[in-house]
Amino acid sequence: PIRRQAPIHIRHLPPAPTARLWQNTELDTEDKFDPEGAPRRVEEYLLTCGVPIRRLDRLVFAVPGTVDLTTESSDRSDYTIVKNTPSMSPRFRGFDFKLAFREVSPHAKVSALPDGLAAALGVACEHRHLRSALILILGTAPAVATLFRDPSGKGRFVEVAIWQSWVWFTKIKLDDPYGYCGGLRVTPAGLKAKPKDAFKIPHHQARIRFALDVLTWERLQGRCPDLPPETQPSLTHDEVCQVWAGRLQRAVDALAERFHSVYGPPEEIHILGGNASAAYGRVSSAKYIVPETRNPIPQTSMHVPNRGLSSAESEEEIWQRVPVTICERDATQQQVALKGLLYATYFKLKHVSAPGQDPLARGWTRGGEIYMWVPKGGRREDELPRDILNDDQILARAARDSIQQ
Repeated sequence: PIRRQAPIHIRHLPPAPTARLWQNTELDTEDKFDPEGAPRRVEEYLLTCGVPIRRLDRLVFAVPGTVDLTTESSDRSDYTIVKNTPSMSPRFRGFDFKLAFREVSPHAKVSALPDGLAAALGVACEHRHLRSALILILGTAPAVATLFRDPSGKGRFVEVAIWQSWVWFTKIKLDDPYGYCGGLRVTPAGLKAKPKDAFKIPHHQARIRFALDVLTWERLQGRCPDLPPETQPSLTHDEVCQVWAGRLQRAVDALAERFHSVYGPPEEIHILGGNASAAYGRVSSAKYIVPETRNPIPQTSMHVPNRGLSSAESEEEIWQRVPVTICERDATQQQVALKGLLYATYFKLKHVSAPGQDPLARGWTRGGEIYMWVPKGGRREDELPRDILNDDQILARAARDSIQQ
C-alpha cells in the first residue's frame, strides 16, 4: 500500500523474472545471484511501473525456504533474515531484507515469510469457512503447509505451519517404472543428500521430496540438462501428466494421514505450485486409513466377554476421504500466496515454535515450524474485511488498518 494521502488500490504489476531482480550477469562466478544489489534493481523495476519505492509503507517478501527465528525483536512478526533458500543460492543465507532495503525505502516496515506460510495464509484468506486444511506446494522441491483455525469458532487465532520433514521422510509407492533421482544416504554421521544425478530407476518407492520435484518433472519430458540421458524417458505431455497425477495421488493420500495424526482429519487439501495444474481433473480426493484403526483386532469365533476396546483399537479399518482442490490455470494459483502476504498484514504473530531436529543440518528441514497468528486490534477473524478477495476493490480501509496497527 502507498501512503494514506493517496487512494490505495490493488495493482497488478507486470511479472519480473527472478534473474532480472536478484541476479547480476556481470559476476564472474557461475552463481549469478546478487542479493546485495537487489534493492536497487527492485527500485528501478518499480519506477518503470510508476511506483516510487520510497513512498511504500510496507514491504513483505515471500522467501522460498525459511527465515531465521532467532532474531531478537520485540515484534515477533519482524522476521527479516533468511535462514536458507535451497532453490536459489547460498548467498541468501543471512540476507537481511530490512537492512538491505533501508536505503531505498527508509520508511517502510519490512518483514519476510516462508513462501509455504504465505500459501497457507492465502488459502485461509480465500476460504474463511475452513477449519483445517493441508496445502502441498509443488515447485523446485515439494513443500507442505497446514492451516488450523481456532476450534472454538470464535476466530481468535489462525495457526499455520510448514512441515518439511513430511516430504523428506514420507515414502510413497511408485506405480510407474521411472524411479527417482537424488535421495538420501544413511551414514554413521547421519543423513546426507545424494547428488542429484544419483538414481534408482526403476524403483518401487520414493520419498515425496524426490518423487515430485522439478527435476522429475523435467526428466520425464526428456529436457533436464543436469541429468544423464538414461534417466529421461521423453514421455509425451499427456503421459507425463498421467505419471505426475499418479504420484501426486499417492502423496496426498500419505500426507492426509500425517495431517490426521497431528490435527485430526483435514477438511480440504489444496495443491499449489507451478506443476500443480498438470493434475487438474486427475486428482480430486485423498483417501487414507484413519490412524487409530490402522491395526484392527481380527474378529475370531472365540469371543472374550467384557473386553472393551480402547480408542486406539478397532475391529475394522476405517477409511477417510478428503476433497482435493487444484487450480485449472497456473495464473490463478499464483495469486493465492500473494493474497496470503496481504492477509498477513491484518494479523500479529503471537507465537512461533520449531519442534523437531534438523536431520540434514541444512537449516530448512526441521520437523516443523508452527506460527500462531491473532487478528490485530482484538478483532475476530470474521470481522476482517472480505473485500480483499476482490482484486478490483479499493483497499484504502484495509491499508489504513494495517498502517495504524
